[in-house]
Amino acid sequence: MADSTRRGFLTAAGLTTAAGVAVLATGDPAAAEPALPADASGDLVAYVRDVRKGELVLMIEGREVVVVDKRLVTRLAAAFARARG
Repeated sequence: MADSTRRGFLTAAGLTTAAGVAVLATGDPAAAEPALPADASGDLVAYVRDVRKGELVLMIEGREVVVVDKRLVTRLAAAFARARG
């Protein structure tokens, strides 16, 4: 994450929010997939802090940022269950 910047993180967060608004406005599920920012690179560390609440913790340049995204946590939990076999 050494190359990450606050501006880059906010840009990525803004893109995700914009995609969510597009889905609400159009009802098109294909619009739900946010595009990867052009400058995205390097490591990303995240962990699920609370599955029921949909809380993720992102490790950004030595600090923790809590994000609530129940859909993403649900997808991660399902992938985890499949991987466990």
